[in-house]
Amino acid sequence: MVTQDDNKFNKNIILIIAAVIIFIFLPNFISGYYIRIFTAIFMYATISQCINLMSGYMGYLPFGHVMFFGIGAYMSAILMKLGLPVFIAIPMACLSAIIVSIILGFPVLRLRGHYFAIATIGMNGAIMTVVQNATEITGGARGTTFPIIMASPDVVYRYFYLAMLFLMVITSLVMYVVVNSKFGYGIRSIKANEDAANSMGINTTFTKVTTWAIAALFTSIAGGIYGYWMSFIAPDEVFDLMFITNSIIMMLIGGAGTILGPIFGAFIVETVSEVAWSGFMQYHLAALGIATIVIVFFVPRGVIGTITDKIRNRRIELSKKAEVTNG
Repeated sequence: MVTQDDNKFNKNIILIIAAVIIFIFLPNFISGYYIRIFTAIFMYATISQCINLMSGYMGYLPFGHVMFFGIGAYMSAILMKLGLPVFIAIPMACLSAIIVSIILGFPVLRLRGHYFAIATIGMNGAIMTVVQNATEITGGARGTTFPIIMASPDVVYRYFYLAMLFLMVITSLVMYVVVNSKFGYGIRSIKANEDAANSMGINTTFTKVTTWAIAALFTSIAGGIYGYWMSFIAPDEVFDLMFITNSIIMMLIGGAGTILGPIFGAFIVETVSEVAWSGFMQYHLAALGIATIVIVFFVPRGVIGTITDKIRNRRIELSKKAEVTNG
């Protein structure tokens, strides 16, 4: 028997597939400028999904998470310079990020709250300093380059547009599977009460480290694709905390603890940012900040969180009316 929830789930799947198909063919109808904007949106949505897994679901806010973005970018550049193709270099860069997340995760994830956030910022600064001083390998503070793609700008734009789009879709699907699995319930229990989760037999250390490794995996892929897209990277660019700050804002505006929240948040923030830049060039950061404050103030649960709450409350009201009518 097909229930109402099953019908709703099937409708959501159809809408998501339709949206993906539309975005696949969208570059045929827009200019290169808008293709680059959408590519950035997809990238930020991916990073925001990773922050959402760590913070929205597990309750650990990693301000220094951008270290994995930088590791993915630099390791991809180094390996591609050695002659490895991109489809081998980026996975190997991801493996490096996962190893780093595991090594650092065991000691650092023992910290909680702002102590953990500050520790990750320190680790990001330490890794950036290493990159800046390893001049022979990374190019130091001057940065390094990627191999140039021998194709027209239009082809290059579409290449990275589709790469970031598919990365965002795959990341979102993986996050959905993870948070709705038995392992995902362990993640949520850590946010609710870590001590209680530990006393109930959940291996919180393993859960936290594994969760951070998953987030590091997709963040490093985004970093590798971003570096190849830009063709040039520098330490102060790919290890910039603003990547994570923007991603956190996107998560909060879209709705922390939801799968669609980071995606909607990325679209909203990037759109507001572009409008602020074009309309208030000298004061675009102030305009963006004011717009963000207004959105967060009036929609504290985020766009998706607020919509979900309204739908849930509406269902409760309807069920109560039905009970009264039947009674």
